[in-house]
Amino acid sequence: MTRRPPFPPPAAGLAPSAEERLRGAPVVSPSVTVAGIGAAAARAVLAPAGRARRLALPVLLAVVVAWIFFAGMFLGARGAPFAAAGFGWWAGLASGCLTISALVLLARVDWRCGIGRLAQTAALAACAVAALHPASGDGIALLGLAACAFGLWAAALVPDLAALRDRPELRRIPWRARLTRRAAMGWHGEARQWLAWERACRAMALGGILAAFALQTDLALTLAAGSDRHDTLLPVALVVGAVLSASGLIATLAALLRREPGFDGFVTGRHLDILGRLILALGLAGLYCHVTEAVVAGLYGSAPERALLAERLAGAGAPAFWTLMLVGLLPTQALWVGAARRSPVTLGLVGALAALGAGAGHVLIAPAQPVAGWADALPGLLAALAGPVALFGLVLLAAFRLVPAVSVAEMRGLALLHNRRPMALPAALPSETGGPPPRAGLAAAFASEAGLVEALRGLGPSEALHLDAHGPAPMPESAAALHRDERAVRETALVGAALASVGFLGAHAVGLAVQNPDGLAGVPVLAWARLAIPALSAAATGAALGAGAALAWHLRRAASEPGPPPDWREVFVLTVRPALRPGENAPSPGALARRLSALPEKAGRPLALRRAGPDRGEAP
Repeated sequence: MTRRPPFPPPAAGLAPSAEERLRGAPVVSPSVTVAGIGAAAARAVLAPAGRARRLALPVLLAVVVAWIFFAGMFLGARGAPFAAAGFGWWAGLASGCLTISALVLLARVDWRCGIGRLAQTAALAACAVAALHPASGDGIALLGLAACAFGLWAAALVPDLAALRDRPELRRIPWRARLTRRAAMGWHGEARQWLAWERACRAMALGGILAAFALQTDLALTLAAGSDRHDTLLPVALVVGAVLSASGLIATLAALLRREPGFDGFVTGRHLDILGRLILALGLAGLYCHVTEAVVAGLYGSAPERALLAERLAGAGAPAFWTLMLVGLLPTQALWVGAARRSPVTLGLVGALAALGAGAGHVLIAPAQPVAGWADALPGLLAALAGPVALFGLVLLAAFRLVPAVSVAEMRGLALLHNRRPMALPAALPSETGGPPPRAGLAAAFASEAGLVEALRGLGPSEALHLDAHGPAPMPESAAALHRDERAVRETALVGAALASVGFLGAHAVGLAVQNPDGLAGVPVLAWARLAIPALSAAATGAALGAGAALAWHLRRAASEPGPPPDWREVFVLTVRPALRPGENAPSPGALARRLSALPEKAGRPLALRRAGPDRGEAP
């Protein structure tokens, strides 16, 4: 994340209220600090669960068990009309959440830090719930979406797990300490690690967008083949409904997260306002799609299309249609009012209604047998709604008891960018006598990445020194100053995408050749065209696997390198070690300390200096 000054520039001399009206609410609370972010995240996942969570867990578990028993034993055909709709709804939620998370990540917008983890976790949980429903299309589309969602979620967690690993509170839970230490994969915040991490997350985000597009396109083709809808608004309405329902779900989760102690500074009024504007715009788009479809069918449609419209307005489909309009779309227009957008209660309620309304929209268009009487179908509808929702909530509760609900690494970068505060560390300058052997180096602590970069420039390029940078947040400027580059992640992702798509097409070609007596020459052209969307899903899956493998290999390779001192994990650290062969003269730690201490205070002088042991990768 390249750190640029916020735009517009700070309005000097204005009162806080006037500046907020000029620039909008802050994207992070002014009281948030790097140390406070780590403490709040550790408290949320390591402290004993509150009373509300202890009560919610058995209730949700009981609902899930009752749903499994009731749906399997008593519903039968009465729940069939809602099975395909349930798959479309949950797949749409997963696609929308992953699309929003990936787009804001690729766009590098600052406000993503407060909602990115919520969207990624919700996408993964929705994929798990959708997998329990009978798939309406090709299963590889959902598999590709789940692979990209899990890859992005897991990759984004690595630096946060390393931050938890270094917390003293974790030592009181041995099994979690061992699990967190292994999951952190030797992360110590080195500049090249941050570079590989950023590129892996961006590669998986791009793959996630492609997988979401493939899933929604495959679902639209399946619905068009199983119903009388062949208009071009169907895929657009599906995508708009998916992103709208996902925005509503994220807004509801964000409003709930603000009630968590210490998290109200991470999810601010700025996040709520942006989510409210997004829901408002998507609600208008959804209204346009459905109203346009009704007007075109009423004015220019054929007799079957008019009959279908009449059935939706006043027939068997009327409950689903009016639920979609009155619950899912019309309440979003209340967000024209700024106070409603910034109210957590109002925004959370409108978001939940928008997500539920999208489910009614899928009931309306699902290719299933028509519902004869809604009174008879009510048990199936309640089971199809309550059970999956309870399972979704159970997965979220479990996930956020294991991992932080916000990205600690990105939130720290945001706090360093917007809340610049002086830091003080006990400085202990090393002397040249009575210390480590000549090959020992030096570790210097800095309050910001800018100070570390200035120190690098002050030391200048030297083949006699091995310079490295570590930090609690992404360090693009340090990586550039150290001339670090990492192309393996992108190249491996591209190779994985190519191999997966070619392998998928090759496997289908073999299957078609075996089934067709004339071989591949007798296969119709449309049979190959239908493979385009599944091949795209396979490519997205391969890209996610390739990027994940490259990141894991890179972290494992860098795990043997020495990291910063354990109590300096929340500051930026420059390590300077001799890079000479044995027998050659090496600069002493005292000489290195004098060079760094001679730098100007605001141009590279460190907060504190420590001796660093010999490089593990070299002979002493």
